[in-house]
Amino acid sequence: MARQPQNYSAFQGVAVEVFKTQNLAAIRSLKKFLTALPSPSYIRDALLQAIYELAEQDPEACRWILHHHQHLEPELNLMEVARFIVTERLQSQGLIFTQDFNFTVNGTLEAGEPIKAALLEDASIGDRLLIEEVLFIC
Repeated sequence: MARQPQNYSAFQGVAVEVFKTQNLAAIRSLKKFLTALPSPSYIRDALLQAIYELAEQDPEACRWILHHHQHLEPELNLMEVARFIVTERLQSQGLIFTQDFNFTVNGTLEAGEPIKAALLEDASIGDRLLIEEVLFIC
């Protein structure tokens, strides 16, 4: 695994502070700023880690950024991240994709209420917000 740049946590911290502003122009500027990182995967990871940190610090600001998740693309596709988390969690519980749960063309989770409840059980605040806000299961 490649080492993170020496100032990586500073980039992540800047992202958290920008997200707190709930300003789309600031997010566009942030994405340009993050191009100083050595690769797209570092940009993706910095944005994603910032979202998880924001979920802990300011859940309402996190909900706002999750409602505007399309503005993080193409650097970070939160719909893909949320689908991956859901699929991993449900399959680890023995559920079968396309049989027990599925995703609509728009990415919304299709599953019964007991499955949705089980999905959110013991989820971190970051995972919970991501699943609720991006996949619209509440």
